[in-house]
Formats: sequence, structure tokens, C-alpha cells
Amino acid sequence: MKTPTTLAALFIAAIGFTQTTPGSQQTIKLKYDTNVLRISGNKVPIGIVSYSDKGVLQQTRGLLNGNYNWTKYRIEVDSGSYTNGKIKMGGSTTLYKKGDSVTVHVYARKWLLGGKGALLLTGKIPYNYETGIKILTKGTFTKAPGNHVGFGIHTTYNNKMTVDKWAPASKNLQDFVLAADSGSHISKSKGDLKIDNDPVKIINDKVRLIAILAKDPAIKDTLQIVLDYVANYQCNIASANTGHNLKVTANVYDDSLIHAKLMHIHVSDSIGKKAYDYVFNTVGGSIHISTKGANGADGTQGYTGANGSNGSDGIISTTDETTTNADGTTSTTTITSQGPGSDGSNGDDGGNGTDGDNGSNGGNITVIYNAAAQPYLNLLTAVSIPGTGGMGGMAGSGGAGGSGGSGNPSGMSGNRGNDGLPGNDGANGISGKVIFMPQ
Repeated sequence: MKTPTTLAALFIAAIGFTQTTPGSQQTIKLKYDTNVLRISGNKVPIGIVSYSDKGVLQQTRGLLNGNYNWTKYRIEVDSGSYTNGKIKMGGSTTLYKKGDSVTVHVYARKWLLGGKGALLLTGKIPYNYETGIKILTKGTFTKAPGNHVGFGIHTTYNNKMTVDKWAPASKNLQDFVLAADSGSHISKSKGDLKIDNDPVKIINDKVRLIAILAKDPAIKDTLQIVLDYVANYQCNIASANTGHNLKVTANVYDDSLIHAKLMHIHVSDSIGKKAYDYVFNTVGGSIHISTKGANGADGTQGYTGANGSNGSDGIISTTDETTTNADGTTSTTTITSQGPGSDGSNGDDGGNGTDGDNGSNGGNITVIYNAAAQPYLNLLTAVSIPGTGGMGGMAGSGGAGGSGGSGNPSGMSGNRGNDGLPGNDGANGISGKVIFMPQ
């Protein structure tokens, strides 16, 4: 928001109460900050000042930088709210506010100037209202079919303050009715102005955007953009199989409205059953056209061999052994022993990777041009791109051999399985033909 420096810092909004006491006269006034735009939803700082015939008696804190406490007053607002020395402007945001205002009632909260609860003053704070709008554009943009134009709306109010709001339209420009015609529309993805891709839809090399203030349809503005068609286009058509064959016509003509030589390109894709049109300026413009075959699929990776199973542990057995001592008594000893462990089994071999598929061939491109286009054929690049072969699948790893079981002796570990073989890469496709033919 821009604030003119010519505005006074404070403005006396109302004198709502005058009280005469023996030997003196006291007057209370309501002031508000004119440097804040007074529209629905905005908060406007206010102040209360009391005077006597000898000068200022008290001023409230906040806006007036006084020492008088706001707790001495009770503030009521008819179409808004009051908090901490500020009035929040209420009311509908969809109605035109010319001539409307917020009414503020100030009461004494304590025994002050007439007694507890006495009405001290009633003042009105007028709304600001819109007096004009202007459509703005953001930065530089390409004035050619298929491009986006960032835009905003500059709103001027009756106090000369201004507010700028920028696209996306659905989020920030809901207070306006927007209508685009002559080959343009409001973009759903970006919320800005989109010049149509198809140059055939554009009339007389112009696109227009009309903005209307929803509160007052008489307040409106029109943005008109004259195209210069200086753009560098890409028409890249990829296929899931062999590249599509394309027929391209190139015609150059004089555009008397913008005094330029324009090249009109029509691309016909009979396999895809689609057609594309492009128009660009022969000074600064160009186009790149390609048809591409599909890449071959990569081979699958060989499976990993299963690990060998571990050998079982040897069987543990116990035996009792009795011996005769020197004194003729006997002793029994339990002896524990373990049998041999079994061998672990070998790991399985890994699987082989499969071969990658071959890439598909690129399509053919035939360019037919008129005599006027011949000097500008360097602005048209046509390429047939073959698909690349798929990579062969990686070999599967052999499984690990199983561990030998523990025992006396321990079993032997199994051997690791053999790795599989990798697959072969697929062959690349072949480029199609690109032919230029005069009409």
C-alpha cells in the first residue's frame, strides 16, 4: 500500500461532547489515524483528547502518545469492534462503501466528566471507497501464443491511497470480475493470464483482459496486449513405439498490423491424430520439431541364489565311568562328548539377467515450405531421434554356502553358488528421414 506524504498525520473526526463546569469548559474529541486505509477488516488507531479553556487536559496512550489510560473509557462500535486503542472496521466487504461510516460511542467507565456510564461523545469514522482501478503487468513477458502474463490490479481510493494485489486471481483478486477474450483466458494452474496456444484463436494480433470492481461495475479497466510473436518454440512428439511420421508445412507472410514477417508452422501427426499450429516472428523467433522412437526396456535382473542350509550340530552324549580308589572305595564320573557336525549345503547359483529390448526407430519428417519461407528455413530445426536400447539385466548373485555344524569334528561349510550371467544391452534404433520440399 502506498501512502501520499501530503496527508495530515491526524484528523479530528468528531466533537461529540461538551461539558461546562464552574469556572471552566471541557471538550472531548475523537481522533483517528488517516495514514491507515479505512476499509472492512483493517484496524484504525484512535485517540481521545479532552480540552479546557486553558488547553489540553488529557490525551490517551497509543496514537496520541498521552498518559491517560484507556480503562477510563468504554468504547462501542456499531459495525466493527474495538481493542486496545484500535477500531476494526467491520461491515460487508462486497458492498460499495461510498458515504458509509462506522459510528463510535465513547462512555465514561469511572466517575469522569458526567458520571459513571455517561455518554461522552458519538463520532463517525468514514470508510474509504474505491475510485479507480488499473491492471498492472509484472516484469517482462513473452508476447506470443502459449505464454503466461503475470498481472495485478492497482486500486485507488478516495483519499488517494492505493493498494496493489497480484495474481493468482482465485486467491488475491476475488473482489474483481475478470474477463479475458480474443485468444486468452485465466490460467487454472497459475491463476495468471494465459495467451492461448493456438494462434488461430487470436484475432488481429491482440489479447485483452477486462477487470471490473465487483462492488461497482462502473469502475473497470482493460489491458490490451499486442503480440510480437518473438518466441522460441519446441514441438517434441514422443512415441511408445516407432516414432510418428510428421508432415510439416511452413509459410511466411507479411503481417501488416505489426509490420513483421511471421512464419506459420502446421504440424500434422497422423498416427497420434493431432495437429499443432505455431506462429513466430522471423526476427528473434524459431522452432524445434522432433519425433522420437521409444527407448527399449531394460532387462530384468537375475534372481539371487538361495543360501545353503547350515549343517546340524553333532549329537551330545554322556557316559558314567566308575573307578576304584586306593582305600577301596569307588568314584563315578560323568563324561560328556559331542559327535561330528554335519556339512553345510552349497548355495544355489544366481539367475541370469535378461537382455534389454531394442530401441525403436525415429519417425520421418517431411517439411513443405512456400517460396517466402525459404530464406528463413534456418529458423526451423527438424530432428528424428531413435530410441536407445535397454540395458541388459544384471547377473544374480550366487547364494552363500551353509555353515558346517559344530561337533567333533565340526562339519565343512558349503560352497557359495555361482553368479549368473548378465543380459546383453539392446540395440539402439535408427533415425528416420528428414526431408525439405518446396511447394
